[in-house]
Amino acid sequence: MSNRTLHSIASDILPKHSCSALSRLFHRHPLQQTIASKQAWLFEVTRRIIIHISLFSLLFVTTHFSSTAQSNTDTNFIRNKIKGLLTGTLIGDALGGPIEFQEHPAIQATPNPPKRWKEGELITETTLKEARERIYFREYKYLRPMPEPYAHWSANAAPGTITDDSRHKIILMYMLRHALQKNQWPVSDKTLAQAYLDWSKSKTIQTHPGYDTLCAQWLDESYKAINWLFGNREIGKAYPLERLWNALPTCYGQMALTPIAALYPGEPEKAYLATYHLAYFDNGSAKDMNAALVAGLATGLTLDPATMNNEYLWNKVFETMKTTDPYAYAKVPWCERSVERWLNLADLYVKEAKGSPEKLFERLDKELLNDIKWEAHVPFVLIFSAVKICNYDPLAALQLSIEWGWDHDSFAQLLGAFVGAIYGPGIFKEDMKTTITKRLQADYDESIDEWVSTLTKIQHAAKTKILFKNDR
Repeated sequence: MSNRTLHSIASDILPKHSCSALSRLFHRHPLQQTIASKQAWLFEVTRRIIIHISLFSLLFVTTHFSSTAQSNTDTNFIRNKIKGLLTGTLIGDALGGPIEFQEHPAIQATPNPPKRWKEGELITETTLKEARERIYFREYKYLRPMPEPYAHWSANAAPGTITDDSRHKIILMYMLRHALQKNQWPVSDKTLAQAYLDWSKSKTIQTHPGYDTLCAQWLDESYKAINWLFGNREIGKAYPLERLWNALPTCYGQMALTPIAALYPGEPEKAYLATYHLAYFDNGSAKDMNAALVAGLATGLTLDPATMNNEYLWNKVFETMKTTDPYAYAKVPWCERSVERWLNLADLYVKEAKGSPEKLFERLDKELLNDIKWEAHVPFVLIFSAVKICNYDPLAALQLSIEWGWDHDSFAQLLGAFVGAIYGPGIFKEDMKTTITKRLQADYDESIDEWVSTLTKIQHAAKTKILFKNDR
């Protein structure tokens, strides 16, 4: 082996200072090299090769097992976050259901009503703690004792009973479950529309007394849009999709499609596009806003609250919603993208309120005076205003979301999805999780754990298959 070859090897494996010292030994006095010095060189190089090989082997083994463990941790981490998203949205729905669209005086006459914030009352550590402690499931019997098509479907419904906000998710899961079982991918808005028709004839509807009538009343307007989607043009039985809810950009997609985020954790654009193309029921700016919300949830599922503070966590979600814009809504001339407008207004309203929920609610009342309150932008601006004014305290914000009024369950189910996606199911009280699980099973034959399993399997399938297509 030549001196040059030895020096080349040494250059690759020895520290620079060692290599240069040995180099001097060979190149400064080439005629004085002895066999002994060359043997010393070989011994040193060999020794260091052995050391480096040993260290490399140890590093490889450690990295291999570490990466495997991390991979398993990531899988379990995401699975747990998916359960959080689902649990949170169901809890939020059940929190608001008993008081949805009821007048404040009537609500205040019930036991332990939500707080009516007064002028001068501010958000402090004490009031945040008190807000967290006010979270509990109410009974329906006081204000809504009878079943309603767009709400609960049982008389004197038990605390923890969900409404139509969650039934939309049940139908989404019905579609996804069947697609998974039959390996029928990709699905489209027509697949989802067909699921609405099929679920209305399902065993759940047939075996629960009164559900068939309630379901027909609940989906009457939707059926007409669905018929049009499938090509029926018989006016009276079918109407253009753009007519649905008088063309209002509603929160329909927020109620139905938030679980789509579970299929694309950390891939907000894919979550956005899947939501956008499934949402045959969304009109106008709601298409973009509701898809952006699901994109935000897709990011929320990957965030670790153990390593990030609350403000950072929420700002990552807000950033995702603003930057996920595959159809370039933000570039349309002379128009402001609704996602950015309402996020910016949430900031403005909170700054103007100066820590006062009463002032925030007064500002929302003024801004949204002529809205029905289930337009897409209303839950959007309300829940993120609540998060910001509560100093990013997730549970205090969840409670505040049902203390303004109006569409309580739609507000809380959306915020609950974010809280669960970001913080996981452990943030919610055990008794509330138990209650919502029991009620979901008893009322609709559905299981949160089965939903998690189905979504996780489809998430894995998404790595090799195209799950969604755009038929229009």
